[in-house]
Amino acid sequence: MTLLIQKEIFSEDMTQFYVAETAEAIESIHRLGFIHRDIKPDNLLLDAKGHIKLSDFGLCTGLKKAHRTEFYRDIQSMRPQDFTAIPADSKRRAETWKKNRRALAYSTVGTPDYIAPEVFKQYGYNNKADWWSLGVIMYEMLIGYPPFCAENPQETFRKVMNYRETLVFPPEIPISNVAKDLILKFCTDADRRLGSLDDIRNHPFFLGVDWDHIRDRPAAYQPRVKSIDDTSNFDDFPDVDLKLPSPAKDTEVQVHDWLFINYTYKRFDGLTAKPKLKMSAPLASSSN
Repeated sequence: MTLLIQKEIFSEDMTQFYVAETAEAIESIHRLGFIHRDIKPDNLLLDAKGHIKLSDFGLCTGLKKAHRTEFYRDIQSMRPQDFTAIPADSKRRAETWKKNRRALAYSTVGTPDYIAPEVFKQYGYNNKADWWSLGVIMYEMLIGYPPFCAENPQETFRKVMNYRETLVFPPEIPISNVAKDLILKFCTDADRRLGSLDDIRNHPFFLGVDWDHIRDRPAAYQPRVKSIDDTSNFDDFPDVDLKLPSPAKDTEVQVHDWLFINYTYKRFDGLTAKPKLKMSAPLASSSN
């Protein structure tokens, strides 16, 4: 979301609007039996009227499938440093994140900042992983950077896995208790996490929200769109060379399988086998 990069921090009213609309979008995916698995600001788009559109379903998968985590093993295999290494001052953290954030937005390299801790583990996860991601986004909207941001993905992974110690609110940035409570109900263990849109709607942070007509109300921000092909609201994407660590050697072989994660193939011989052609007798030539 370019708007978040530009404004750095949203008001609580603005955050309420975007979190509510994003929650509606996520719930619609869950009702269809899918998990998005990649909820992050870059995948939250604004339409011409300023309302949320959820995008990028490349990692979306069905709830009944076994969810493999090979994609994240390179992060786990590396030895992280102390997760307190990033500057503690919120201003310095915001500056560090702002510098890295724009570079990551221009790159195909992902970041574990918005990934729920259970996704990194080997025993699977469910659609509640998407609600964790929404909580991280809400924190970033109100604070200016995600709660687990660090100098590299390995440090971020370490922070996510130790979220009970690393998820803190800087005292110098004002935030209401109800906003804190909602974030903490999103970013907690899966069995204690908010798990449905009804639970989210009933939270005090959304007091006064008309959920039935939320897309009919004026948006928190109205983009200026001059024409149907106006691209002035989009960033330019220059080539950015991110100096990120390479995967460990013992995971290099697994990289080749990433393209096929959650894909299956089954050959149906009865449908694909070509029938043998019957040889027909040559036509007898007719004599006059």
